[in-house]
Amino acid sequence: MQTMARRSSGTKGYTGYRGRRRGRGVLAVVLVVILLLACGFLFAQRYMVYDADGSVRFEFPWIKKTPQDDTANGGDSGDDKMQDDLEITVQKPVIKDTCAVELGADALGSDWQAALDGLDKDVNAVAVELKDASGKLYYNSKVQGAIDCGAVAGGSASDAAIQGLVDSDYYTIGRISTLHDSLYAYEHMTDAAVCQLTGFVWYDTNSTHWLAPEKQAARQYVTDIVTECGKMGFDELLLDDFHYPREGRMSRIKTDERTMTQQEALALLADDIHTALEQAGYKGKLSVSVDADIALAGSEANSGIVMSELTEKFDRVYVKVTADQLESVTEAMKAYDVEFVPIVTEATDSGSYLIEK
Repeated sequence: MQTMARRSSGTKGYTGYRGRRRGRGVLAVVLVVILLLACGFLFAQRYMVYDADGSVRFEFPWIKKTPQDDTANGGDSGDDKMQDDLEITVQKPVIKDTCAVELGADALGSDWQAALDGLDKDVNAVAVELKDASGKLYYNSKVQGAIDCGAVAGGSASDAAIQGLVDSDYYTIGRISTLHDSLYAYEHMTDAAVCQLTGFVWYDTNSTHWLAPEKQAARQYVTDIVTECGKMGFDELLLDDFHYPREGRMSRIKTDERTMTQQEALALLADDIHTALEQAGYKGKLSVSVDADIALAGSEANSGIVMSELTEKFDRVYVKVTADQLESVTEAMKAYDVEFVPIVTEATDSGSYLIEK
């Protein structure tokens, strides 16, 4: 019985001994795993990044980061900083032919959107009068000379309307009467106006006044106005009345103090305007309007216009024509290296046009 008891005891001791060795092995494995995890955590800590929202991500050097990843994670990369400073310019659709309509005076008020909504589907451009032949300005001009002579007739409403027009999908044309200007001429007779032999301001057949482009003050005022209009964002500036007066008692005009010819004065004014617009960063077209009889004849003495010289200064020449004159004027304008746009009362069958209401 004792022998059996000893064997039983030996068997129990052997069984217990094997269990202790297996427990130690498991413990060793667990310790190794914990050690590896700890080392891995310490290693990964160097590449741990906290986002703005508090979340954690890892950026390992062997994983190439893409711009898409950076954008998705809200990162602030160098590209993002460059994009913050990037100025985006939205270009209007390029149009082959300018199918334009001149909008009424109400378009420079609160009804500008209604004016656009009422246009025919074929129209892709609009024109607005910014300065009329009296010298009145239909926007809130900051030119001191215009303010002093009471020429400013626009305000915040007109400025908002102009902004709405130039921001629209339509090609925009700003019309400016240049040398036909009663308001500024009357206030600046000696230094800017076409004067009589007596030195008093000269009157045409309609009792209105004109600026003399050979006088520096006149050129400066016109240039300031045109440049101001160019900064508004128009795609094109159309200069009307870009000539000396054609009708009236011409023999009473004082000419003995002129230091240049009429053609030289007009060319100098055009150059002044071009220079000022370029310095202001204007990228649009600069155009001029001419009477049909001058376009057909090629020149006219009173006005000072010589078509071959004038057309070299502008991107486009607009000519007001009747239905009967359209064909002959179109043919005459082929002699000049300039784009011709007829001013009409209804749309033409082809090409560019401006409908004047």
